[in-house]
Amino acid sequence: AVVSTQSTGEQERKKKQRHQEFLNAVLQHAKDFRDHHRQTQHKTLKVAKAVRIYHENAEREEKKERERIEKERLKRLMSEDEEGYRKLIDEKKDKRLLQLLAKTDEFIKDM
Repeated sequence: AVVSTQSTGEQERKKKQRHQEFLNAVLQHAKDFRDHHRQTQHKTLKVAKAVRIYHENAEREEKKERERIEKERLKRLMSEDEEGYRKLIDEKKDKRLLQLLAKTDEFIKDM
């Protein structure tokens, strides 16, 4: 009877130990799971920020280039560099300005 009580106690102790190991494994898994998703979210936010900055910079550079070309066009117009001005208009492919220049040329020929 004493042996069976000892083995029952031993079995209970082993059962509690296995249960505690199981709980520890579940808690560790939950911690690993949270850490993994926190890292993934951090990486995603970092990439999203890099993409946003890239596009902002590209847009800023494009705007600067457009402004530079517009200033060059006006400079050529003011310095009466007609050939350079027309070349810039052709490069810009501004249909309205091309139409106006064509009409102006027609009027000059008719004069």
